[in-house]
Amino acid sequence: MEKKFVNSKNHGQRNIDLYERLYQKIDFTGVKDVLEIGCGAGILASHLNEKYGLDVTGIDVDPEQIELAKEYQEKKENLQFMVTDATKLSFSEEESYDLAISTYVMHHIGNWEEVLTEIKRVVRPKGFYIFYDMAYSKFIVKIFRPIAKNYGVYTAQDIKGFLEENNFKVLYEEKQKHFIFNNYIFVFQKFD
Repeated sequence: MEKKFVNSKNHGQRNIDLYERLYQKIDFTGVKDVLEIGCGAGILASHLNEKYGLDVTGIDVDPEQIELAKEYQEKKENLQFMVTDATKLSFSEEESYDLAISTYVMHHIGNWEEVLTEIKRVVRPKGFYIFYDMAYSKFIVKIFRPIAKNYGVYTAQDIKGFLEENNFKVLYEEKQKHFIFNNYIFVFQKFD
């Protein structure tokens, strides 16, 4: 059910609209190499490649999603998709991306700190990381973190705090309210 939703054109267009809006707010001049974590069917990666001429690597832990991405996207230069665990980006050298993005994927990863550590490793100085995902209240985290080992249970401050401790600064922040959790959009920039 979730795959059908994630792979829908409407969902893909919402993600494209979000990134278009962020592109208007932040100066992404100089961004060339992009890593999309949890790329799904590759709709956003393909858009960024086609519209901005970016070299995009889309990764997903689900082989079916990567097959869809490869199948539905025309053979485009500088666009690749691969099955990879975001907690162990063994294919990537240090500081090899100008921009890393994760859209509604971090809550699926129990060891989300390892993903952020990998993002820190592969993003170049002055590069960016865009986080768009849900985050929970301290109360929910206190209750569910001990029992929800396979899911990312964190607060927005957990994400911000971790990255700020690792030389990232918040350039833009947006909170979208929901009942049990809130969605957050953060644009971080890495400093030396």
